Amino acid sequence: MPSTMRHHVTHFGCIDAMRGIAAICVAIFHYTRLHLPEAGLPEISVALADVPYSTWLSPIYTHGEDFVRLFWVISGFVFAHVYWQRDTSARDFAVARFARLYPLHFVTLILVAVMQIISMKTAGHWQIVENNDLRHFILQLFLMDSSLGFSNGNSFNAPIWSVSAEVFVYVLFFATLPFTKRNPLAASGLLAMISFALLAQRPEGFIIGQWVFICSVFFFAGSSCYAMYRALGGVGPKLVAVIIALCGLTAAGGLAGNNNMVLLSSCSATVLALAAVEHIVRGGGRVLRFLGDISYSLYLVHIPLQIVALLIVDLMFDGDRSFANHPLTLPIYLAGSILVAYLANVYFEKPMGRWLRKRLERPAP
Repeated sequence: MPSTMRHHVTHFGCIDAMRGIAAICVAIFHYTRLHLPEAGLPEISVALADVPYSTWLSPIYTHGEDFVRLFWVISGFVFAHVYWQRDTSARDFAVARFARLYPLHFVTLILVAVMQIISMKTAGHWQIVENNDLRHFILQLFLMDSSLGFSNGNSFNAPIWSVSAEVFVYVLFFATLPFTKRNPLAASGLLAMISFALLAQRPEGFIIGQWVFICSVFFFAGSSCYAMYRALGGVGPKLVAVIIALCGLTAAGGLAGNNNMVLLSSCSATVLALAAVEHIVRGGGRVLRFLGDISYSLYLVHIPLQIVALLIVDLMFDGDRSFANHPLTLPIYLAGSILVAYLANVYFEKPMGRWLRKRLERPAP
């Protein structure tokens, strides 16, 4: 790979901000959960036309969960950018991941568990998600609710399922670092293809959940994008041509009805386009940094906030879910989620992460 580029990027602010935008889209996708009278129902009893701002937001209400795939591609890109350029020990890698992900997961898990117990004892049912038993709590506690085939479905703070799948891929990424550092594009592409092949051949009842393999495909597609970005020397006509080709694959996948091709190519094109924009924006401004900072906390706090709202409605307003149809509810829900995410990031997520790294990382000799 070329050692120099026209503008050496140390932090991809636009890509990081895209995490925040994707988290907002996932929060909008989950908005219809506010119509659920109780957990475990086969479908949500609300027509899309009755959901606030459905004229503009119907694609997100319908397909918002697909932004999780974009999270995974971004993770692969960012991990390659960070770890291909430096040496790191297994201990330091594990500590960095633990300090970044686990504290907020643990706190939201406990909060949701307490609220679900209160809901069951007072309202007689779970809120939004079921499977809130001891077995699923233990799986959640160890971030294994979707990575191992022991779960019956979503439980407690449901969005953590995607992080659970990604943790296994982190281990694979670190284990293959010597390989991917020497042959970035070939190795990343090969790992993505192997993951896809294993997914296709995975038997029913296999102990590792299917989402681990799906995550691996998208994650190593992201590291492939970074390898291509570096191999082409950053922004330039060749990179633009690759982005256009990926957009063509997206269109072809749509015409063929191949949703996997659409998602993989569109997410890859998005990440590469944002990498190219970085040469213009150069680190981004305050808004981009804010979106990047709150992405993980927003992803984890919006469902607990929904549970709080539904519990209040059940206990004080006879369970009437019509409030979710009001045009002000969605903006209030998003603004409240973003505010809580910001506060959680500033006053808990970052300080706790620094505290854990300070105590767990191996001291420099």
